[in-house]
Formats: sequence, C-alpha cells, structure tokens
Amino acid sequence: MGMRRYWQFLAAASIVVGVSAPALAQTDLRIGSGFGDAHSSTRAIRDVFASQVEKNTNGRYKVSVFATSQLGQAPEMVNQTQQGITFGVFVSSAFFNSQVPQLGVTNLPFMFPTRADAFRVLDGPVGQELAQKLDEKGLVLMGFMELGFRHLTNSKLPITKPEDVRGLKIRLQNNPVHIATFRLLGANPVAIDASEMFAALRQGVADGQENPYAVINIFKLNEANQKYATDSGHFYDILIFAASKSVLARFSAEDRKAILDAGRAATLEQRRIAETEDGANLAEVKAKGVQVTVLTPAQREAFRLATAPVYQEMAGTLGKDYIDRVVGLVQQK
Repeated sequence: MGMRRYWQFLAAASIVVGVSAPALAQTDLRIGSGFGDAHSSTRAIRDVFASQVEKNTNGRYKVSVFATSQLGQAPEMVNQTQQGITFGVFVSSAFFNSQVPQLGVTNLPFMFPTRADAFRVLDGPVGQELAQKLDEKGLVLMGFMELGFRHLTNSKLPITKPEDVRGLKIRLQNNPVHIATFRLLGANPVAIDASEMFAALRQGVADGQENPYAVINIFKLNEANQKYATDSGHFYDILIFAASKSVLARFSAEDRKAILDAGRAATLEQRRIAETEDGANLAEVKAKGVQVTVLTPAQREAFRLATAPVYQEMAGTLGKDYIDRVVGLVQQK
C-alpha cells in the first residue's frame, strides 16, 4: 500500500470518530512531549503542524506545544490525550506499548536495517493495523515520525562486544522489549523517564543509556558522565504523534481533515529533518569529547546474535506469526 492510500485511511478513520459539533471562536490544541525545543519533532510540530492548522482553519484553531515534559512524564501525557484532557502527544512508541502491545514488534533489536525499510513497512498495511488498534484505545494516529537508531553510551568503558555490557546499569524506557533485550546482554536495566534521565546518569543511578544521537546531543549527556558511545544502532525507534479521538470528534469533518493534513505534512518534514541532521548530531557528540566506537560488521553481528533470542521470548506477547510476518515484510525489497 502506498503513502497516499495510507494517509487516506487515517483521514477516514478520524472522520468517523463521532458526531461533529461547530467549532468555537478559537480552540487551543494543547500538545505535550518530552522532547526539547531543538528536537526535530518539536520543530516540525511548531513550524509545520501549528502553522498549517491555523492557516487552513482560518484561525479557528491554534496549537500550543508543551515540550520538555511540561505536562508530565511520557505515560501521563499519553493518558491525558486518551482522556481528552489534551489534544495530542508526540513521544517514543515505547510509551504506547501498554495500549497497543503489537507496537513492540517495531522495538525488536535489529528489526529494521535502514530507516527506509522501517517506513516502507509502517506506511503500509502494518501501519494501518497499528493505527486501528490505537483508534480503539481512543488515540488517532497523526503520523509515525523518526526517533532514530539508538546507540549505547556509558561512563565506564568503550563497548565493542556484548560481554562489555554485562553488569552495567543501563537506563531504558519502560519498554518490555528493550528491557528483555538488555537483560539478555547481562545488563541491569533501570526504567527511568526521559525527564529524569540526565539526573540519574549524573548521580550514578545508571551507568549508561541508549538513544539516538539527536537525543544524546540535545540532552547534553556528555555532561552526565557519558564518556563513551558505541555506534550500535541496536534498535530503530519510531516516534508516535497521536491525537485524542474524543477531542477530534467535536470538530467538523472539514476541520478534522485540515488537522490531519497538517499532521501528515509535519510527519514528512520531521522525517526529513531527522535524517538530514543525524550526522551533524553525531559530529557534535564527538566534538563534546565523547569517545565514539564504530563497530565492525563482525562486532555488530555479535550483538545481533546475542539479542536474537528476544524474538522468541516476546513471541508469547506479540505472537510468533505476527513477528514472522513483519520480519518477512522488512526483508521484501
């Protein structure tokens, strides 16, 4: 299924969420996130989504973005959106797993060789199905954005092989797949929200963490004792921009379409920015004194083999057939 049909599905899904009501003179669409102002997602929401919503609804709606966890930790912001307290949220897919466990398939280690592979799958039937499951939980998918390939940092040593991770306290999202993966490596996973990550690393509550270079750079983790980074790319993480189904139901079909169109435009722009700036963020991490180790193909394969059993371990939760189906789609070129 192509991009055009995928976005048409999202539009149709949201238009039938309920009986529309006339918009007020001006409605403020409040959106929460844990990312800062400099992150590509925040910029795309503010520069593209907000401006297009206001323009295409003739000013009936404005968008207020509350970045850096101003509205609470990520799970709280997702719940606020589900309950219609806020209009929307954009955070890692990990924080939607409790609502839609099937999202965990995207979190499996070394699932997506490239970002193109990830979005080829997510912009097709798999993405459609995940959007429908989110809809059943009161969330309308505005778009799958890129969080990026996640890399390991720590305060102790350069990591070149799976054994180097053994015994390290690694800060992770509260994500069952991520936690199971790092337990296989012999790490001691510590689930900590992004809003508390810097302090936890600085104070030694955790020895290391894993994130895309944009987060490592923007959060200034070099100042939180993260002396070493490994270009592992062990997970490819997506960011979900979701809106409240109950809030969207109050708007006219015309306004819902304008909002969804703006969400699509912001999603595509965010993907472009994230891909373009990945190298620059890595360069800044190096410039800040972090020692970056680039794994050889053999070293990367050792990490893949060491974490491969998590596919079987998660089959009980995600379903073996479902995992196999997604793996098969990824491998189709």
